[in-house]
Amino acid sequence: MSLDYLSSHSLHKSDWPWTNQQQDCISKTANISTYPRISIITPSYNQGIFIEETIRSVLLQGYPNLEYIIIDGGSTDNTVDIINKYEPSIYYWVSEPDNGQTHAINKGLAKATGDIIAYINSDDYYLPGTLLKVAEHFHQFPDTDLLHGVCRYVNQQGEKIGEQFGDIQTLEEILDLWDVWWKKRQFVQPEVFWTRRITEKIGFLKEELTFVMDYDYWCRIIQADGLVRKIDSELSCFRCTEHQKSNQNLKVAAELLHLIQPLLWSSSTIIPLQKRCLLQGNWLYEAVFLEQVKMSIQSNDRKQKRYAKLLKIILTNPQILLSSGFVNRIKSLLKNNVHWMG
Repeated sequence: MSLDYLSSHSLHKSDWPWTNQQQDCISKTANISTYPRISIITPSYNQGIFIEETIRSVLLQGYPNLEYIIIDGGSTDNTVDIINKYEPSIYYWVSEPDNGQTHAINKGLAKATGDIIAYINSDDYYLPGTLLKVAEHFHQFPDTDLLHGVCRYVNQQGEKIGEQFGDIQTLEEILDLWDVWWKKRQFVQPEVFWTRRITEKIGFLKEELTFVMDYDYWCRIIQADGLVRKIDSELSCFRCTEHQKSNQNLKVAAELLHLIQPLLWSSSTIIPLQKRCLLQGNWLYEAVFLEQVKMSIQSNDRKQKRYAKLLKIILTNPQILLSSGFVNRIKSLLKNNVHWMG
């Protein structure tokens, strides 16, 4: 599909990707086979308000060896009408009931044939030149398994409100929710690309996960000795909206904690012993100690009973003493000269 054809759908809107601001940096006579095939998957359900921007941001890349796949979960809004506009340039699309976002992504992965793979949700979008930058990186560094760049945070109107540049290379870093992932060093999903060979090694996303299937996938890539590299360039926009799943912070945190627990205690998880004990302490403080504090307060336990329960947890799980959260709690309570147990 030419850029001129896409212009006919601009709907009088301005700025990328409604107007063709990207320069055609790829020669029209270029041999397609010299560019690795990139498969982009968009899972969708009732996102007619945003999906056209997502679609255009993929197709207007002008990338000559693109395989674009849209898996819609049977939308009842105008999503299918929008997809139909761009059908000539979409490799595969379907609109039918599915089992949710992760199932939709896996359906797309089953169709994908690209050397490089990514998924972008139907309310996010790529920035100009992203796919060419990604292809050039993988050409220069073919041993890369997971590539990420800078992700721009935008509001519902597409206005920039921040950015994120992840900094994770190792398994011990990605498992450290407290001093890495939750300290703004995390990957943001739409700026991540990975290789077909790593998917063939680790399989598809886990459909039993609701919120953190992408985090789990990055963990599994690193566990499989996948090499992580990054590009210091904005690649994508993550749109912050009122009703998105990632706003459910407590549920996201609970699923993350549940996911990493077996990894932190498994002998097959290769991380230094000191780091393992520290992460176990952080997990125990977050998921066991604080939960017991909350339950004791809700049960109106007397302080003596509450203290006994908490002391038992500490004696049974001495790694808690290594937790920075626990240490900071002690310091704060001592500073304020109050009892530390609640």
